[in-house]
Formats: sequence, structure tokens, C-alpha cells
Amino acid sequence: MRLNHEESNHGLEFDESSGLPSEFRLTKSGKNFFIKVATTLMIETGGGERRNPVGGLEYFDTQWSSSIKRVGEPFTSQDLQGVSWIIPILIGPANAQVVYSMNRNGPALSTKVIFIGNQDLIVRNLVADFKFELPESQWLSNIAGNGMRGNLPLSELASSTGISPMGGLRGSSGLIHLSSADQSENLALWVDGDVEIPEVEVQGISSSQINLKIKTEFCSDLKVASSIPISLMSIDLDVPIWEKFPPVFQYWLGERGVTSPARPPEWIKHSMIFEAQLGYSIFAKVNKYGPYPTATDLISDLPRIKKMGFTCIQLMPRQPYPSYNVHDYWDIDTSYGEKAEIKRLVQQAHKIGIRVILDVLLHGVLDKESITSAADGVRSGPYKDRVDETTYDSFSTDVKDPSNYYIAWSRHIIDFEEAWREGSPAVSPLISQHPEWFYRDGNGNVTGVYTKAFDARSASWQEYFMDAMLFLVRELEIDGFRFDAPTYNDYPNWATWARGRANASALACVGLFQKLRPKVKDLNSDALMYTEPSGHLLRKSMDLNYNYDEQWLVTSLASPKTRSRHGIRSGKEIAVWMRDRDSLLPQGSMTAHHIDSHDTFWWPSWGIKWRREQFGLQMTQLLTCIFGSLPGPFMMFVGGEEGIESLLPKLALLKSSDSYKFGEVKWWDSSQTPDEIFGISYRNKGEAKTILVNPSENEVRTPFEKWFIPYESENLVGDSFLESEAIVLRPYSAVRIDSKESQ
Repeated sequence: MRLNHEESNHGLEFDESSGLPSEFRLTKSGKNFFIKVATTLMIETGGGERRNPVGGLEYFDTQWSSSIKRVGEPFTSQDLQGVSWIIPILIGPANAQVVYSMNRNGPALSTKVIFIGNQDLIVRNLVADFKFELPESQWLSNIAGNGMRGNLPLSELASSTGISPMGGLRGSSGLIHLSSADQSENLALWVDGDVEIPEVEVQGISSSQINLKIKTEFCSDLKVASSIPISLMSIDLDVPIWEKFPPVFQYWLGERGVTSPARPPEWIKHSMIFEAQLGYSIFAKVNKYGPYPTATDLISDLPRIKKMGFTCIQLMPRQPYPSYNVHDYWDIDTSYGEKAEIKRLVQQAHKIGIRVILDVLLHGVLDKESITSAADGVRSGPYKDRVDETTYDSFSTDVKDPSNYYIAWSRHIIDFEEAWREGSPAVSPLISQHPEWFYRDGNGNVTGVYTKAFDARSASWQEYFMDAMLFLVRELEIDGFRFDAPTYNDYPNWATWARGRANASALACVGLFQKLRPKVKDLNSDALMYTEPSGHLLRKSMDLNYNYDEQWLVTSLASPKTRSRHGIRSGKEIAVWMRDRDSLLPQGSMTAHHIDSHDTFWWPSWGIKWRREQFGLQMTQLLTCIFGSLPGPFMMFVGGEEGIESLLPKLALLKSSDSYKFGEVKWWDSSQTPDEIFGISYRNKGEAKTILVNPSENEVRTPFEKWFIPYESENLVGDSFLESEAIVLRPYSAVRIDSKESQ
């Protein structure tokens, strides 16, 4: 059966027995462009839940149902957004509707499932699988912000690959752009759910077939819910070629309210952030890392930090307790160190032009009960015999392959167990004082990953958190926050008040931060709002986001033996990847770049924690030149500066220049640029500053761009030199070039 409407040039056919789509079609100027699709839906129902050995919840005795039956005729609904076709269906035992919306604005056609409430049924998950068959061609994919290079033939995407969604830890929009070989046909698929954080996989089955699997992570006790919509994806067969698509997507984001505040304080873009840890961390039980035992030691090191070019200190929670957990936000002495010394740190840093921000945790409180539960889970779980295995940077792996992280996480729990137990209360008093703040399982027990998990949906918890953050700004006169792990509790809360949409808690931080932002800015208009996840939804209230999405580039460039078939292969492909990722971010978004952070340090095994240990000092210097020259701040965990102390001030000098602060970004991505070269220029008022990096074993000669007249250069790594019309870069070298615009 075919659905069309006069308001749209798109239409679809659905299977009459199931109501699921079988074809999407564009009719425009007498032309028909259509793609076939085989669609399946599955739901997980019933059963119970228990603590997962690696935290959160796992289900048991559930039933999967994939039988879909249409049980009524399509009917329409119209509103300001467009027209929707609603088809009643049964998904296994669940009464539901599949909805096709033909949109007036944004992507042309959207699909969703609505579960009907007041059913005596618990839904644990909804999984959608779309197998698209495109017209015969060698189709190219661009899935910006994910672990693959641009303009990738579908046939190169032969293995199933994870895609980070809008609310994910990494910085992808969940957008897939496809073009035929001659670019005459172009389409976009967008996994655009914004309530749960879905797991998304994509696979190129052939040169003209692609599979998209969406595990929505939706769950609900339907008897306490009303009508509940779950977005699956949007599709548009009438989009421009990839190079012209980003402005279209920016409009789509605006229509969905996914925009950046775009008003970051002026100091942030050119800042260099030094991540500092007080106390000591524990690795493999016998290795301790503690560069600053107390705040006094950090104060003594401020002149050296200033000399290296750092302009901001990010102060981590005190180690080993409470570590990256919560004791009580109001307790500065326990959370960060002696309050008087923390105040003195801020004052002394301000005197020499260094700002101070606090690293704040959101996921939950630590007490002896939660430590015992987490440690017992490790010792009885699937990784109990693997904690001594060698682990590497968890963020260099595919988003759907967390095993490296779980091994490292399990080791981390055992390493810190004794110190955490010694410092923590038997039971956090917040549990009895505010029981509504915490996640629960179906039996009413407080749950967590390894802490007792806060549910950021709780209005009274939000009030507690915001009041505490404002207290910290006033009491310590700090310059803002970096919020750690706000989406960490990405599993269901089955508390009575939350079970209508039990997995909607992880992204509740989005609204929380939107409420907090104006309150913080009212106290200090120059305060930084900065968070760990890179996903689009987390950029709605932030001046700055992390760059977890970029970490795979580090490994792909520096370790060719581990490179995937669809990974980047050269410096130029890094520049193109960065350009494309940034083009789909909400306008005004800013990213902080790093190669060594506490996360890249904590999860690998002892002896291969630093990039210099993994890839050698020379490659680390080249990676520093690349990531330190990108738009936005450069950050580094204390200790990562070893071997690059003389390089960091040169990057700080670049960031303090007018060309960088006020200039236009020019990526070296033209056909004239050799594949080996990473290049970026900042052009302002006829002047430009350029960083060129050759991370290859080949000597490379790159001709001047037409606008480019060099007048000064400085070798940053290795040896490069200017000829009359070209730059010659020796193997493994980097250079800064100052130039004028040609007339």
C-alpha cells in the first residue's frame, strides 16, 4: 500500500500485513527515485532484572518478539509540523502504532513507533533493523564524527560498525549521507532519537546495499504510561551532494532545537588546559601515580605550568577518595582538598593569569555498600580472570566493542577498592535523606554502576546539584566547570515514579545543564561550561565539549598495523575528517582537543599509558602539533608534557595570535595537498598562520596555495624548508609558517 500527500514530494510503500515500510520514494520534476527497504522490529518483554557484573542492570527470563501484524487501517493527523500516517500494529504482545510523518520542515520523512499505554506489559527494549537496497551504483558514504574516513565506498564498510548517536559520548550526529558514484542521487538517513541513547550499527552489505540497526534502549512499564513515542530515524531522498549538505543539516538541527549557546567567553578558544590531580591514583595495585600530593605542591608548580603556555587548570577530584565519585558536592575538603589551600590555589593562579575550573562528577555517591557490590561483581563476573590482560586506549575502539574498557574498568575497581572503602561512609546519608534521588531496580533496591546512581530527572536532586555548583563558584571564585560522566548511568531506573519511561534518565542532564547555565553565567559571565560527552545534545548548553570522538584518529594514524579497513590513512584524511565533523556540529560549538587525558592514561595497562609510551616521543610530538593546532583549546593531563615541554609554548603562541583568535579556518584539503600532509591555516586581515605536519616516512613537497606567500617559518619537529614555490617536509616533521595573502 502506498502513502502520498500533496504537501510532500516523498512517499512510501508499506507491507499490508505488517505496516512496516518496504519502499521510500521521491517524485520531483517528473523524476522518480526510490529505494527498497526490508524492515524488522523486535521487542524484549517481561522477565526481571538484576545487577550486571560490570554495573547497571541486566535482564533475565525475557522474551523477544519479532512478529508484526497490522490491526487497523491507516489514518492521518495534521499539525504545524506536517502530516502523519498512523498505522495500528501489534508487535508481539504489545499494542502499538507505526507512524510516518511527512515533514514541512527538516528531513522529509520520519518514522517512529508509539506504544499504547495502560497495558499490563513491561517492554525492555525495541530494536529496528532496516536493510536498504539502493539503485545499482558504487555508493559512497559520509558518516561524519565516527570511526571511518570520508567518501567511503559502502563496500569498504563491510564489517558492522558502531555509530555514535546525538546523545552519545562521542561527537557524532547519527547522520549517514549516501551518494551514487556520479552524485546524481543523494540521500540522508538520520537516527534522531533524543530521549534515550540508542546503540546504532551500520554495515555496507555490498556496493549498493546498507544495513542500519537501531537498538533504541527504550523500556517502560506500559501499565503506568500513556502513549509513548520512540523516534527511529528520518530519511530524505532530496538532499544535495555531501560538500553542500552541511548547511541543510544545520537547518534540520535548528528545527529540532539542537543548537549551541554560541556565546563562549572570549578566553576559551585560545586556552591551554592543564588537567591536574591531587593525591595519588593506583594501578595494578602496586603502581601509584601522584604528581601533586596536595594543593600546596600544585601551587609551587604554577610558574612551570605558566611557562609551558597553559592558561587554565582543570582540578580533578582528590585521589584516591572520592576519586571520580561523589561524597557530597558541598564538602570541598573531602572532594578536592583543604578548602583554604584550594582557595589559595585559585588566588595564586589568578595572579599569574591562569584560570581554575573544577572537575565535577554527576553519576553517584560512593559508600562501603556500593564498593562491596562493585568488587563482588568483578570477582564473580565475566572479566574476573582477565583483569591482568593488557589493555589499550578504550576510545580508539569501535563504539560497539566495549570489552577493552570493561577489562580495564574491572581492574580499576579492584585497584581502588581498599582506598575507597577506607574513605567512604558505610551508607551514604543521602540515601535515607533523599530516596527519590536514586536509581532503583524492580524490587526497590538502589542500583548503580559502581556508585549509587543519581537520577538527574529528579527535580529535588537538580535543585541540590545546582545550588551546590553555585556555592562552589561563590566560595572558591573558580572560573567554571568541567562536568564528568553526566550520561554514565545509561541504564533503566525502575523506581515507581520513573518506570513509565525507565531509560530516560541518562539524558536528563541535558535539561539540567540548560537550567544551570544562566545561573552560573549570572554569577560569572566569563565562567566556562564544559562537559565530557561530545554528542550534539550535550552541546546545547555548553561552551566546550570533549573530543572522545577524535581519539581513534590518534591510533589509526600512529599505529598502521591496527588500522581498520575503513579508517583514516594519512594526515590529509585527518584534516578532511575534522572539517567534516565540525561542519555537522551545532553552529558555535567548540571542542577541546587532547591526546593525553586522565582517561587515556587510566585505562591502558601500566607501561603503555602515555602516548609517548605507545607510539614513541617523535610521533607524540607530531600528534601534539596536529591536535594542538585545531580550533578550540588544547588540554593535557599532568605528566603528558614530558618530552614536549619546549613544543607546548610554541602552540600557545599560535593560539594567542590574532590570526588564530579571529581568523577563518582554512583546511589543506585541496587536490594540490599531498595525501601525507596534515595542514591547517588561520587567515585574518591578509595574514595567515599555518601548521603543516608530515607524519609519514616519506619526504613530501607541497606547492604553495594561490593565496599563500610565506615570509617566516619555524620547525616544530624535525626539518622542513621553503623553496621558491613549495614547502619541503622531511619525514616525521612539522613546521609553522607565517604568510601573507596574495593580491
